[in-house]
This record gives sequence, structure tokens and C-alpha cells, in this order.
Amino acid sequence: MKLTKININKIPIIQQLAREIWEEHYIKIISQEQIDYMLELFYSDERIRSEIEEGISWEMLMDNENPVGYLVCEIAEEKLFISKIYLKAETRGKGFGKLLLNRAIELAKQNQKTSIYLNVNKENKGSIGFYEANGFHKIDEGVFDIGNGYVMDDFIFELNL
Repeated sequence: MKLTKININKIPIIQQLAREIWEEHYIKIISQEQIDYMLELFYSDERIRSEIEEGISWEMLMDNENPVGYLVCEIAEEKLFISKIYLKAETRGKGFGKLLLNRAIELAKQNQKTSIYLNVNKENKGSIGFYEANGFHKIDEGVFDIGNGYVMDDFIFELNL
């Protein structure tokens, strides 16, 4: 397993990986229409390119030459925000999520941050269990309007370093 930085040439790879993961994972939680909308909103060429240019860290987890997951982290004022942390279904439960989380912890420490936070859908029980097992605790919750009649109904979790 190897983490590699995502550059603009790899945008189509990350878009395909995101679609594969989201359609498998989120179909039990939100509608296909909302999945399609959110993929376009959060994974458009323009959005990813802009985030990379702004210095947001996009990294892909590779198993040999095969992309199996990704991590997107933003350095905020006092904390590191995990915007995206995803794995293909067949790689879950094998320690790769912990590998991605450890990379986020490393980025936070390199940037002198005192904690890491993230949003997780309230119905995403498996991910909530993973975060809690790795020391995260719920600090808040919210319903966030993302447009087109859709919302993200999330818990906000934090890990103190």
C-alpha cells in the first residue's frame, strides 16, 4: 500500500474511484439522485483542481497500481479537517482506514494542529464505529443545506491530539 499525491492529471481516476465507493456505500443511506448530485458538487474537475491549487491535500491509496481509497485534508486555523476519507468495500476492515487516519494525524502534527475533526452522516454506522474506536468523539451535529433540495445530516466528530 502506498499513498500518492493527487495532481490534476489524476482527477479522472479519483472521480471514478469516488463514484464506485459512493454508489456502493451511500445507496443504503441516501438516494441515487443525491449521490449523483453530491458527486458532481464535490468531485467536479473544477472543484478538485481548485482545492489542489489552494493547498488542500488530496492523496490516493494505491494497492500496487490499483487505487483503493483516498484522503482529503484541509489545514484549518487550529485544527485539521478531514474532508474525505474513503476506501473500496473490499479493503475495509484490513487496517487501511487506520493507515489513512494515521496520515491525517501526521499532517496535523506537521502543521502544529491540536485536533482533527470531520463530518459523518448520522446513518453511517460503520464509519461512526470506526471513528469512535480510534478516539474520535461527537462534538456537535447539524443539517447542512447543499442545494438542489438536498441536505447533509451529519455528526461532527473530533480527535484531540
